[in-house]
Amino acid sequence: MSALPTRPLGRTGHQVSVFALGGVTYNSHDDAHATAVVNRALDLGVNYIDTAHTYADSERKIGLVMTERRDEVYLATKSNNRDYDGMAGAIEESLKRLRTDTIDCVQIHDLGDERELAEITGPKGALKAIEQFRRQGAIRFVGVTGHRRPEILAKALQEYPFDTLLVALGAMHAAVRPFYDVVMPAAQQRGVALLGMKVMAHGWLAPRAEHAVRFVLGLPGVSAAVVGVDDIEELEQNVRAACEIRALGEAEREDLLETARQMYHQRPHEAWFIHK
Repeated sequence: MSALPTRPLGRTGHQVSVFALGGVTYNSHDDAHATAVVNRALDLGVNYIDTAHTYADSERKIGLVMTERRDEVYLATKSNNRDYDGMAGAIEESLKRLRTDTIDCVQIHDLGDERELAEITGPKGALKAIEQFRRQGAIRFVGVTGHRRPEILAKALQEYPFDTLLVALGAMHAAVRPFYDVVMPAAQQRGVALLGMKVMAHGWLAPRAEHAVRFVLGLPGVSAAVVGVDDIEELEQNVRAACEIRALGEAEREDLLETARQMYHQRPHEAWFIHK
């Protein structure tokens, strides 16, 4: 397998592997399975792991690997707490679960509307808690994520100096509810790293995994595709696709978008990851 390429992660100074490992799927795997996947990912050159405080047991399982390999990875987690106290408590728990003294990036999880934006940026908002931990050296960078309203995310970048933006850039969203054209100009203007999630549309595009990964990595300005995997075989398949780093041709791109569009129209009420 070719070496996994890297790209700059905005202004952080970090070179991120173009395939980044998502942590949500570890909820359903035992410790041995989860740690085997994480270790194999690091062996393959993956140097970015994304998880969340609300992903059940994910942080703890990743932490089992961090005890030995923390210096090999940019470690990002997130919390959907919007207030100071809730975020502070979540960060304390995340540090313990991940078995680390420093989290590279804490992200506002799934920012959805104007009210939430006002709350997190307010005097008793979640960002104040993140800033406090950052001053203490327990957090290095601040991010925001979302897969509902791209205009809110673009506004958030104007109102606060976030370092990273993790957003739904997969082909399913591009076909039905596009984000890229809204968030990319705001991210580029502010030097914010743009990472793509919902790459496989919660498994709907798994039969087209190679094209799904290449679709996201072919978007100009995207630092990495964040993808959760079920096992080592799936991990290696996706890393191979990322290693090619070859953008889809126009015919391939349109075919993938049409496939995604048809899938959505056949099962619109199941697509919570688009409409939530």
